[in-house]
Amino acid sequence: MTRPRLAVIFWKRAARQVESAGQWWRENRHDSPDALSEELVRTLDLIARQPGVGLPATNVRLSGVKRILLPRVGYFLFYRVAPRKQLVEVLAFWHAKRGTGPRL
Repeated sequence: MTRPRLAVIFWKRAARQVESAGQWWRENRHDSPDALSEELVRTLDLIARQPGVGLPATNVRLSGVKRILLPRVGYFLFYRVAPRKQLVEVLAFWHAKRGTGPRL
């Protein structure tokens, strides 16, 4: 039996982070300008179908936050599941080399 696919929404800050990263990627990664968007689409599909796949995020104040690495591009996607609303909230998009993570 297939689980239903959850809706995915972005917090405004996360949407801005994705847009900024995407712009930088397209301008600076000429050998693979679509890699970031391809990885993001793949990861969003995965968490919509299997929201428990991420690891618990540390150093965050919000409860239930998970993170998942987009290995090809080196970014973490921080998210949480709102089961009553049947959706996944994307909270932040953060490069792994930036340190401890976003303030959530």
